[in-house]
Amino acid sequence: MIVDMHVHTLVSSPCSVIDPVECIERAIELGLDGICITEHDTHEGAGVVKEIAAGFPEIVVFAGMEVMSREGHLLVYGYGKDIGGVPQAAEIVDMVSSNGGIVVPAHPWRQPFGWYSGVPGTPIEDTAFPKLFSVIEKYNGLQTIRQNARGKEYCDMMEISGIGGSDAHRLDCLGVAVTEFEDNPADERELAETIKSGRYEAKLTDRYFEMHEE
Repeated sequence: MIVDMHVHTLVSSPCSVIDPVECIERAIELGLDGICITEHDTHEGAGVVKEIAAGFPEIVVFAGMEVMSREGHLLVYGYGKDIGGVPQAAEIVDMVSSNGGIVVPAHPWRQPFGWYSGVPGTPIEDTAFPKLFSVIEKYNGLQTIRQNARGKEYCDMMEISGIGGSDAHRLDCLGVAVTEFEDNPADERELAETIKSGRYEAKLTDRYFEMHEE
């Protein structure tokens, strides 16, 4: 099951220009099996897209969320409540994990809003990062090739799993980074459990490399 795990729409992410219907149609065009809508700090947009997707049996839409912590942006899966304010990452991890979900740091090496926006100048392995996160966003469609290479290096070094997501705010970015799951999660709870299992592989597409020629 191939899923773009990090997508924003204009419904609840003011920084996005992606129309929900066009998002679903383009995802099907690209051969994606699913998309996860991760609006900033709310599930509202994801709920709207899920309702629309009921008319498109070819695609599964999952509701996630991208939350601002004091240390940087975090992706939240399997937790159905909105998270307001700018809490510490540890607080968010405790809240989500105690309810069966999982927190994944978004674009850890990207500035701004990656982990280093909150912990500048410190090697990531010397921060609280390794203790907090058992899975990271290994590949992000808006990170540079080098930043994504650091994600792979970190996952290999720490022997942890990593997901892939486009972080699309424009339709042409959709699906440039994806996660290929061995299993077929049917809902948000199953998605969170599948992420914890490590039974998947993050991938960057040819379109990503065309967009990020170095």
